[in-house]
Amino acid sequence: MSAPQKPVLDLTILPIDVEIERCIVSLLEVAKLNLPWNEYLVSVQIRCGDASSQIFHVSYRDSRELMTKLRFEVAKFKYLLYVLGRDRLRQLGIIKQ
Repeated sequence: MSAPQKPVLDLTILPIDVEIERCIVSLLEVAKLNLPWNEYLVSVQIRCGDASSQIFHVSYRDSRELMTKLRFEVAKFKYLLYVLGRDRLRQLGIIKQ
């Protein structure tokens, strides 16, 4: 019988809300990937007004990189809301029904 293998990832479930540019960014869970370097994967959902994004994932190595990527994702979400509107984003499946 062989020794048990190391887990592929360590998962932490921590719903935390952060406000970025008047939108609420929910960090739902964080996984530390089993790689030779520090790499994490966080599940994220963005809420701006009454529009909520689908849950998506962002990889990062440290908190500074995470905040940079979250600011970028919020800017993209707000831009799409402005350009396409809520109805079109619902049709495309980008925001929740």
